[in-house]
Parts: sequence; C-alpha cells; structure tokens
Amino acid sequence: MDATLLQRGRSPDLGIRPGEEALTLTWADARERELVIRLAASEGRQAMSLRTAPRAKLVVLRRPQGGIAGWAGMDADSDPKRPELFSRYVYPEYRGRGLAALLEHICWAYLDARGCATAYMHMEVDSTKDLFKRRRAAGYCRQVVVAVDVRKGLAASIAARGPLDIDALPIRVLR
Repeated sequence: MDATLLQRGRSPDLGIRPGEEALTLTWADARERELVIRLAASEGRQAMSLRTAPRAKLVVLRRPQGGIAGWAGMDADSDPKRPELFSRYVYPEYRGRGLAALLEHICWAYLDARGCATAYMHMEVDSTKDLFKRRRAAGYCRQVVVAVDVRKGLAASIAARGPLDIDALPIRVLR
C-alpha cells in the first residue's frame, strides 16, 4: 500500500464510501500484519506487541477493495500466565456500528478457547475513561494494566450479540 494513502484518523480510501460496504472479519495475513503496524503508527498507537510477539494473533476488518477498517490483537503464547489483548482500533468513519465490540468478542472467544481465565489490557484512562467505567461496572475489568475476566467478557459479548464461532472466520460483516 502506498504510504501516501495513510492519513491520520481515516481508513485508507480505496474508492468505496465507508458504511456502504460489507467488511470481512478475518485473521490477518502477513501483509495485513505489516500494514496494521504501519497504520497503528500513523494513528499514534502502539504496535510493539505485533512487532515483538510473532505468535500474537491479529484479527482485521478487511475492506472489499483492500485496506483495513479496524483491527484487534491478542497474545496467549508469549507469556501464557499473562495473556494480552492489545491495539483494538476502528477508524472513526466505521464507529457506531458495533465493530469494536465485535473485535473484542473475537478476542474473548480466542482467549477462552485457549483456556485463559484472565487476560490483560493496557488502557489510557484519559482517552477511554467512559469505556473503562462501563467495563468495570459490567464486572469483568478488575483493575489500568486492566485485568479482565475472559469468561465474563465473553458471556457479556454473547449476551449482546449471540455466539460467535472463531473457527468460522472469515465472515462477512454487513451493516
């Protein structure tokens, strides 16, 4: 992807108006992993876990003409005693569609399938204060690094959206 297409705060525009396209929720391939590292950097977000943990999993919302509408990472292998969720992001023009919650649901399901009872998320309290309060009120965030009860997080996601089979990826996401 041409670096000139990277514009902070906007998914690289490849010809389809956001919100009018079906996205594909899927595990990232090697090219998409490198792209997300560049996109995260262009958004001022950390991508260290993707660079330093080669076994970390990355799920992306793939646009039909190429490009990415959002992503989330999880790692249960680098430090099995402290599995991690990281770098969940959805471009602003895709927000309000439940896509961030869908990405988080994938993380919970993946970590639960790996037998993780607790996982850890880094949160910036200043920029995610309301999100942190909601997670704490729901009972599945206990402390920021935030310790997360994976099964309660997954149960909350299933209650809100129904079950999700991560082995069925890729799946199309329609508005």
